[in-house]
Amino acid sequence: MSLVQLPYELVAFVVQDLDLADIRNLSYSCKKFRFLVEESQITRQLLQSRAPHSTEARDARDSEDHAAGLRRLIKRQDAIASVSPYAAVIVAVTQEWIYENGVLCHFLDGELRILDLHHSADSEMVVVLRKLAREAIPETRASHRYKLKLLYYSHGIVSLAYSFRSADKPGFKHYLVAFNPLTGEIVCVTPLDSISKLFVRNDDKFLVYGITSEPDEQSNEIWDIRAFSFGSGIWLPGHLDLDVIGTDIGSTVCFEIFDRHFYVLSNLRSLDVEEVDWVSYYYCLRFPLMQEDGFGRIEELDPAPNIWRRDQTEGPIDDRWTFLRLIQDEATGELKAVESRKEWVNGQIIGKRTCYTTIINFDEMAEEDSGSDISVTKTQQGTGPRRWPRNPHMVHPEDDRSAQDITLTKCPVRSYYPGCQTAIDLVDDSSSFDPRDQQLRFRGNTRRPWTPGELAQSSRPVAPEGEQDHEALLRQIDNLYRSEAGLFWPPKKDPAVDEPALAQLYEILNPPGFIGNTHGSWDERSTVYATGRGGEGRKALVFVSWDPSIRLADTAPYPGDLGIDRPGSWAHSPMPRPAPKAPIESKGKGKGKDVVSTGNCDTHSSGASQPRPLLSWRKFQPAMYRGISKGFHFCL
Repeated sequence: MSLVQLPYELVAFVVQDLDLADIRNLSYSCKKFRFLVEESQITRQLLQSRAPHSTEARDARDSEDHAAGLRRLIKRQDAIASVSPYAAVIVAVTQEWIYENGVLCHFLDGELRILDLHHSADSEMVVVLRKLAREAIPETRASHRYKLKLLYYSHGIVSLAYSFRSADKPGFKHYLVAFNPLTGEIVCVTPLDSISKLFVRNDDKFLVYGITSEPDEQSNEIWDIRAFSFGSGIWLPGHLDLDVIGTDIGSTVCFEIFDRHFYVLSNLRSLDVEEVDWVSYYYCLRFPLMQEDGFGRIEELDPAPNIWRRDQTEGPIDDRWTFLRLIQDEATGELKAVESRKEWVNGQIIGKRTCYTTIINFDEMAEEDSGSDISVTKTQQGTGPRRWPRNPHMVHPEDDRSAQDITLTKCPVRSYYPGCQTAIDLVDDSSSFDPRDQQLRFRGNTRRPWTPGELAQSSRPVAPEGEQDHEALLRQIDNLYRSEAGLFWPPKKDPAVDEPALAQLYEILNPPGFIGNTHGSWDERSTVYATGRGGEGRKALVFVSWDPSIRLADTAPYPGDLGIDRPGSWAHSPMPRPAPKAPIESKGKGKGKDVVSTGNCDTHSSGASQPRPLLSWRKFQPAMYRGISKGFHFCL
């Protein structure tokens, strides 16, 4: 019997074993199967079974529009896997910036601007930094010079380091300031002895920060990590000292908060020079963010085969290419270490990049409660058994011939999306030696499982006897996955062809007058990068979205043809806008709005609060990208 002739209930039962790509293709194939992405009950089941921990699933639970959530999830994964974004916009010209959790914080001419890009905000909160500092730090009310370091944004809270020098005192004083710009609450202010490698992470209840000490006699730096409770306005008792992890955030170490736990993940277990014979493990610990426990329940993963990283027999590695992240899997909710490395495996002449994914499971591998102190001996990384078998589903070779000529300076942003098994680089693809001739565009490498039909039509070679471990692993991967590498977006410009639309797109990705010094940040639905060495340290910020629900105001549809095949019949699936967190009263419209808030203020982390009058340090203005007016969207 044809699948088309099956009753609705049986079709719904069959698709439970299909992945999202198959469901998408089946819904395209026949009008009868459109219900797979439109009918409420089945889309609810599919969304909650395929990606219950995704943003789309969380939003669907709030809005109860599971059909729109499922379509949005499929379109986002398709856009990433095909390297076909939904928008490219110049969002700001700035001096300092961070992009965290979908919110852009950028600083220009004494004003800090906060723009929620994930929710398509068309206005941005503007904070006059000197006025905020005078209220948060009484010492700054006198004339002073200051420096700013933006640190983090999450759950409506901005964290920054404010360093200032008074006219009558030598040297800089450093303060950590965390505040909620919407409510006007200054939630945490504390002096810092140093801002060396300073980081901040927070959720809605706790803030954690860390700095590194001056190197000791053995040239080792020690992380000093402390935590603060927003509810009580006090620091948790004690602090955590770590001297066995890396100090390069995003390369050798990362810090994250998931489900009320603070996590530390590092690909180093010792800062000493390693011996020739070693085995490398990931180092991971966590502690619960609970006011009564402080740092008393630290859990450290045992270095077992499950968190084995690599060993010296696998060949040399170029650490400059390495990036390290700790992410939560959208489908299973598991925590995973995602690390991309460039290696010369088995003596290969050409180094190749590979992305390795490792499950971090404290429920199965946690050690016994270690009490209020943690004791970690600085030992060699290990000399245990070599090469535990790698899981081919957790290993993704990223490079192909199209990447062999791409140097590190030509590849300023590197990312990996485990949910769609896709690596995406921002590369300068200019063939000219003139540094002013910059041509930034995206390059992708993706893979998907072979379909049964494809496997039946192709003859997969049998592994020869004596094949080495790495060669056998690559053969396993080839037998499981069909890879597509060298995907570039937008298309290469042809000097002999006049394409005005494509030329405009390249000017968005490469803003005129802002060339070089490119660096960026990415998350599961977008990329932001800065480029340029303009006057006064100014640079242009470019936002590229893989999420169809992000529609920035006044962004024009692309007038050309990029050859992108999208399901035009699928209705636009907007992201629900967040509800206001505090009553806001606006006076007038447009630039220079005054705002009244009911929020309270903690002055110096004492927990004492006082009613807040009209906030002189905060206002709303139209988003800077609306005045720049340089951007396209690529939705049908």
